[in-house]
Amino acid sequence: MGSPGLAQGLQHLETELEDAFSRIQNHLKLLREDFGSDTLATKPDSRSHHQDAFEKVDALGDWLLKDDIMSIPYEGPGTLSELSADALHLSSEMLGTSANSHMRLNSHLMELSMRAAESVHVLKKSRNSTGIYAVNAASSYASGPSTELERCESILHVIPPNSRFRLVWDLSGVLLIMMDAFLLPMTMAWSEWEISPMPTSNSASSRVLQMFAILSLIFWPCDIIVNFNTAFYVRGFIETRRREIAKRYAQTWLGFDICVVLLDFAAGFLGQATDDAPADFLQPLRSARYLRILRTIRILRILKAGKINVLLENLVISMGRQWMILAFTVGKMLIAIGAVAHILACVWFALGDIVSSYDTGPPSWLQLARIEDASFQIQYVHSLTWILLPPAPAPLDPLSGIEQMAVLTLFVITVLVIGSALSILTGTLNEIRQVNSERSRKRRELRIFLQNQKVPTELLMRVMSYADYKMTRHSPVGYDSSLISPMLEAELATSQFGSVLNTHPLFSFVSSSYPSVFAECCRALNKHFFCEGEAVFSEGSLAEKMYVSNHGTFKLTAEVFAHDQVFFEDDCQCFAEISLYVEAVMHGYTLHTQSFSEVFSLTASDFARILAASPLCTTMVVEYANDYIVRFSSASATSQVCVWDIIEQEQSCAKAACACNSFYLEVNVDSRLVLDTLDLSDLQSPAVKSITMGHVLSGQQDLDDSQNRDFQPAAQLRGAGEDFGGFLAPMDFVTSVVYSTEPAEDTLASLREAFVELDPDSGLHARFSDSKEQERAESAILSLVAIVRDDYNMYTAVQPPESRLTNIQWQNLRDLFEWTEATDQKLLAVIFLLAVKGISKYRSLTRQLPVGHQRPEKAIKYILESFPLAVPSSASLGSNVQHLVRNLLKMLGTFNFAQMLQGENVPANLRDLKEAIQPRGGEELLKFYILYLLGFMSGLAGGQGSCFMTRRNAKTTILGLAMLKHVLEQDPAPLYWTYIHHRGLELSRRAEQPSDLALLRLACNCRAQTADDLARLQDAWDHLTAQEQVELTKHFLADGITTPAIVCEFLPLCLERARSNPFVTVRTLLQVLVELLQAVRSAAPKDHKIVTVDLADLAAFILMVQNSYVFQTCLARATLSLREERFCVDVSQENWRRVTEPPSDIVLLAGSVRELVYKSRQMEDTNNPTQQQVLVQCHF
Repeated sequence: MGSPGLAQGLQHLETELEDAFSRIQNHLKLLREDFGSDTLATKPDSRSHHQDAFEKVDALGDWLLKDDIMSIPYEGPGTLSELSADALHLSSEMLGTSANSHMRLNSHLMELSMRAAESVHVLKKSRNSTGIYAVNAASSYASGPSTELERCESILHVIPPNSRFRLVWDLSGVLLIMMDAFLLPMTMAWSEWEISPMPTSNSASSRVLQMFAILSLIFWPCDIIVNFNTAFYVRGFIETRRREIAKRYAQTWLGFDICVVLLDFAAGFLGQATDDAPADFLQPLRSARYLRILRTIRILRILKAGKINVLLENLVISMGRQWMILAFTVGKMLIAIGAVAHILACVWFALGDIVSSYDTGPPSWLQLARIEDASFQIQYVHSLTWILLPPAPAPLDPLSGIEQMAVLTLFVITVLVIGSALSILTGTLNEIRQVNSERSRKRRELRIFLQNQKVPTELLMRVMSYADYKMTRHSPVGYDSSLISPMLEAELATSQFGSVLNTHPLFSFVSSSYPSVFAECCRALNKHFFCEGEAVFSEGSLAEKMYVSNHGTFKLTAEVFAHDQVFFEDDCQCFAEISLYVEAVMHGYTLHTQSFSEVFSLTASDFARILAASPLCTTMVVEYANDYIVRFSSASATSQVCVWDIIEQEQSCAKAACACNSFYLEVNVDSRLVLDTLDLSDLQSPAVKSITMGHVLSGQQDLDDSQNRDFQPAAQLRGAGEDFGGFLAPMDFVTSVVYSTEPAEDTLASLREAFVELDPDSGLHARFSDSKEQERAESAILSLVAIVRDDYNMYTAVQPPESRLTNIQWQNLRDLFEWTEATDQKLLAVIFLLAVKGISKYRSLTRQLPVGHQRPEKAIKYILESFPLAVPSSASLGSNVQHLVRNLLKMLGTFNFAQMLQGENVPANLRDLKEAIQPRGGEELLKFYILYLLGFMSGLAGGQGSCFMTRRNAKTTILGLAMLKHVLEQDPAPLYWTYIHHRGLELSRRAEQPSDLALLRLACNCRAQTADDLARLQDAWDHLTAQEQVELTKHFLADGITTPAIVCEFLPLCLERARSNPFVTVRTLLQVLVELLQAVRSAAPKDHKIVTVDLADLAAFILMVQNSYVFQTCLARATLSLREERFCVDVSQENWRRVTEPPSDIVLLAGSVRELVYKSRQMEDTNNPTQQQVLVQCHF
């Protein structure tokens, strides 16, 4: 019965597909008409026309040079050059970045960075002009009301109202008020109690009361001074201006405080008046009764205890313990009842004493109780008993009306006070009971549900235990958010969760410099609870937020360390921090819970939303994030031997990125890292140091004098080590060590002694804590020394036997070295460059330079010229090689040797190299450059020798160096294509026509290692349409000299990942590349011969995407932006959200339609190709 419906559905689908194909073909027809004039080949003879453009089909003609130009011995297909994993780092090492620096800032931070560009510009100006002022400005800008308490202490020592000092001071005042409330009623009732700074009695009790009187006379005048220096809140804002503080104090408590203090001093003064003093107007006040009444007025200070009560109540509530709240309430009520009872007892005794003093009146209650002459203790107990347990009927004289009225008044007061206290206590108990009842209700409902579902007892107990844990860690009572402002809510979150984030170096710095941002971060934290055995996150899953463990027991595991497990308990550890900065990254390990646990999380979107309110903090975080990404990406997995090593590596990345952050450095200045004070000449011997200082002083003299002076420091330093205690000078290292037969260990020790920049304790690399960069520098120098010595064993000592450099390759390296005609001074200059070149990668150092001198090559040149004491070995260079060094540094920024090895750059880059060399020394500079590359390339992977220059890597490197030898004498284009041709020979493919060269250059980009790799690439090429092949051929054959060229950075990485990702494939990537190239050509300036496109973001996307259709259409959701004279492909957040999107029916249908359209194109007449529409949004 369902067949007719199914048939109708299929027929309907077929009709829709036919309509869709009809619309697509009509659209293609319109596109042909619109873009027909711009197509690469629009006539039926386009293929032959394309071939005629290269003049010959079966011969390359002028494209290639003669084979003897690069006479590199061919070792046959059995020893084909294979770029090992180390070769993947070539391009990045030459650029001074990480090979995995394809990780880029996510769209949130990128957008914020662009919006804060103006603030960055202003900040850089302020840094250059005023130094530390920039950070002060940043701090003051970012500081919100949460920092006002700290600001109080720096503004004329104004005391914050909630500071610890003020709290202690107020508590001291409360204790004095309580003492007054206890003692003053007693002095009024009993004449033997006297509170005076100079009592008439010498008893122990009088001495104690005397100390209290003196303390009171000192404290309360000081309290007036403290109040004049205490800030106060006005509508949530803290007022720190002294005039406003004085005005407010004068309008509130100043008059009362002055009056009471004056009464204190007056009572003390009048108490010293003797009975035989002359009669005057003060005589009535000298009576003991009037003095007691005068002193009793001080009890009014109890009115000031109200604000202290509120402060203490808030303090107890903030501790979050119900028993403490109950104990505080009960204690407060007991104190209130006791104080009222004490005062009333004293008043009742004083009344009885007054009645007893009248001889003609009725007897008082003291006389009736026969305690008129009893001791103080008996009298006080009887008085207190009358208040707390009044007898009924009262044993009073019927004629004593005063006492009868007093009894009624005291009874009413006692009932009111005690009743009110008990009512407050009952209300507090009801509140606590209500909170507990809410918790009990939830617990009861959960238990009833589990019982109704007939859950096993063991599981029921586990669920109930987890529920109890969660309710204990998370308060079931909420609050009305309208009662708290966002700022106060952020401060509340800071007090609760600030300790969690403060364990991280970045957030710790943010809390001190940008407290308002830190408060919002605490507010944005999400709390999660886990049962035992749960996975907080799993290895291989997409990291979408940063996690911070807080409470519980956790276990870390990783598949790569199957037998290793790490446990930790109640420790704040941060995980997946990288997810805050990049679009997509996977967890490298799994975090399990071993008990009930509490974990906080922070998402990238929330973090970006918070940063949007502070441009300066955004600038700081973006700088930190870029550095963290580089360090995280370049972290070596080979050094990890257990799971905890991964965590420690992430922590070290965070600490290092924070330590070299320019904002952090300006607040936490390390004089050892400041260029203005960086002086390594103290590490040199006296003789070498004297020459260094002479070189520095000579550089400060007039330019004309320096040009006329024949200053040869290298010559002066020759043999300096023999004359001054055996210290080794740089030139001595070249003359006596380089040409010796010392073992590698002794050579390394001599190298560190001669070049203080490599000192393992105080050298440049040691100061900036980069042992890896120092290892590379030392490896490069030791490898160059081995080449000079012709010491094959020293050069290859660290290489595995199966991949060791061959003897033929070693001889090729030796031939290249002999061709450079290296002198001692040139060797010294190259060794010096290799020793210090790596410091240009230290961001904490380069950020101290002017904006235009922070690029690696410019940074080294600027440091050599402006901070010679930071690189004191430069004083050993002769004037002739100093000129070579400066020219080489200028030239390094124009040509990337590693990009040429992988076919990333174009012949125009060779032309730029040629034009840079010719006016600056010609062949001499070229030889100096190749001598430098021999050492630099050998040391890329470190080691005492060359770990990098193995059999696989050496062949391509030697081929590239051999090509560079002829850059001055040959045309750049033929020289470039000759190199590509030789790379094809290594893959058993001889180029017969120019289009073959395009495929071979693509093979270089693909890092093809064998003929099989090239065959698979050829298969992907053959499945492209004719127009796509023409478009790619045009791209890969563009030289940037006669035809505009597009240099796609990180294209080799994209191809490598496309080859390993089944959802992408090389063919699909090439199709996307065609669309991208068309978009770049339409957006690029017409007068530019070379356009650079950064594909780092696309490379990261290729690694993560798991949907073929999403990748095929990714350019429709991507953006093409121009930054720093290069185009950048930003994949966009919309694409990143779809990396793991499952293939829905609509997506499958769209993919099928797309594939059908593509096949229809292949079936069309290849002589009539059409230009494809490019769906890329360009923003400039």
